[in-house]
Amino acid sequence: MLESLLLAYCLAVPGPVVEPMAPTAPVTAVRADMQVDKVSFKASDGTELEASFFVPKGDDRAPAALLIHRAGGDRTELVNTASYLWKSGYAVLTVDLRGHGESIDKPENAYSALEDDDARARAWAFATRDVEAAARWLRGNKRVHTSNLTMVGVAEGSALAVRQAVNDENVRAVALLAPKREMLGFDLVEDLLELEGLPTYLFSSKSSRDETQELADEIHDELGCKQFITVEGTRAKTDGDILGEKKFPSALCKPLKSIAFPKRDGGRRD
Repeated sequence: MLESLLLAYCLAVPGPVVEPMAPTAPVTAVRADMQVDKVSFKASDGTELEASFFVPKGDDRAPAALLIHRAGGDRTELVNTASYLWKSGYAVLTVDLRGHGESIDKPENAYSALEDDDARARAWAFATRDVEAAARWLRGNKRVHTSNLTMVGVAEGSALAVRQAVNDENVRAVALLAPKREMLGFDLVEDLLELEGLPTYLFSSKSSRDETQELADEIHDELGCKQFITVEGTRAKTDGDILGEKKFPSALCKPLKSIAFPKRDGGRRD
């Protein structure tokens, strides 16, 4: 019920178009302690993007989590995961990439209208600009720790999440759901090699557990380094079921929280 209500508010309540550094108008919360703002910002090439910002609890700045949906999906698929991360103390941003959800400027530019693999690969390459713009928007938000960002990518969105982590020194951890070796022109192995030492978690279904473990092992063997990629299995039978798996959000948050919220001496968290 909470997910359905949040989804309806995130899509139905209008908000002003703002530049990355500008304040946002609040969306009416579905519960007393949750505020979700509908925000807009532009990529470096002027593409306008729609997003939802889950305002962190309290008055202090919070670590941020940027969630990237799959190719052909949209940010509404990430509401449940975003809500759980918010409950764990994160400031969370979900964004509709160009050609998806509310970020479709013209019907012919919709990702679903693309007819061949080359066109889809080009569109996904341009979406790196959308992810960079979303990260920039978070850095400009006063409620966010500017140097404490966690990237979460789903399926093809994993490629974009890793690419952002490679180029963004503020990323502290990466979580990838159902990642594949090659996705829409992206070589995930090549980019993961660039993340040496950055805590990275690969979440797999039962059907893809062995394939995902082989991917992690290949990276570690190639680098000859200490393990920094952890494969986390889920109860989902197939990759498409991971987001809907009841215990997945808690499984995602458990390893990430220890990185985003490090404990100080005496057990206090930063």
